[in-house]
Amino acid sequence: MHIEILHFSLRADRQAVRDTGLWQVLTVRPCVFILGTRAQLVKIAPVLQIASRSRLNHQIWFTGQHRESIDDLLRDFDLGSCVEIGRKHKERSSIAQLAIWLPSTFVSCYRFVRSQKKQGGGAPLVIVHGDTLSTFIGALAGRLAGADIVHLESGLSSGRLFNPFPEELLRRLTFRLTRYALCPNDDACARMRRFRNCEVIDTGENTLLDCVRFALRDASVPNGSQDGDYFVTSIHRFDNIYSKARIERIVDEMIEIARFGAVKFVLHPPTVRRLRRYKLWDRLAGAPNVQLIPRMPYTDFLALIDGARGVFSDGGSNQEELSYLGVPTLLYRDCSERPDGLGENIMLRSSITQSLTSYISSGKFDSLRRATKLEADVQPSEISMAAIMRWAT
Repeated sequence: MHIEILHFSLRADRQAVRDTGLWQVLTVRPCVFILGTRAQLVKIAPVLQIASRSRLNHQIWFTGQHRESIDDLLRDFDLGSCVEIGRKHKERSSIAQLAIWLPSTFVSCYRFVRSQKKQGGGAPLVIVHGDTLSTFIGALAGRLAGADIVHLESGLSSGRLFNPFPEELLRRLTFRLTRYALCPNDDACARMRRFRNCEVIDTGENTLLDCVRFALRDASVPNGSQDGDYFVTSIHRFDNIYSKARIERIVDEMIEIARFGAVKFVLHPPTVRRLRRYKLWDRLAGAPNVQLIPRMPYTDFLALIDGARGVFSDGGSNQEELSYLGVPTLLYRDCSERPDGLGENIMLRSSITQSLTSYISSGKFDSLRRATKLEADVQPSEISMAAIMRWAT
């Protein structure tokens, strides 16, 4: 598939551009990808792979919001990008740690972007992704330092200012700082076109689609053919783990459904802290057929959920991944800013009125399974990189 990447009198095949070196020569604005979490690095990895192959003048400035296992991800995706790490400390898994980390990270980020601008080549492009604290810090620091902000996965909204919190609020604040919006669907594009001076590109899907394709490319068993008799649970969202009633209900339900198959409960550091605080850890760890497993490399996690009978999660990234894989999923959220898979293979837990055991035993959960979407004819990372390249030249 050929994409227009040079907006002047000629149209060039992207491989020809790379071979002649034009891509490198025409890149005059420094590009800074500001990331903070594993999920962000995973989603943007396919774009960074193209950036490295194409010799785009770019760097990754990593905020350190999630620090552990980042090196593993860089290695797994064979990313050759230059990486700057703002603060080399352990992962922030409490509100107090975040409160200390935030101001110093903002100042460091501002100084780094400012230094890139002083090196010449015009205002830098600062590329941020999604709806995390690092997204907003990067966008605000970049804007104040004189950069133009590119927002990947832009325009998504739940329609509720404080749900999910704080993601929806951070997302809306980032919208207002965005000069260039890369949007995964029509609704997101329409939302970003309401902002004056914001150029909008429809990528057709999220770049995560390319990431899932990459992660499963060497799978020994063809996608969708596994017949797993286990479930996977991945819970880490603020509004779930900081509510004793919510996390207790989730633990109760996971223990109950373990009679239908092994429950593999993936341990996120903030979740572990809350389980221990609410005295739920021993109960979960001692439950029959419940397996507590450490967080694993992304490619291993994708293989795990791809082979599962079903998944219970509260993550937006998981929702997208599972919509591509077609695996039955219950999302522990009251609403979602993403349409991916909803009403198909993914249901909100709040929309299920019966008990979870009744829902599974009735066969309704298994009936959610759908065919994989990995063969869809869309290349969101290519489209995103083409747009970034145009804005950088």
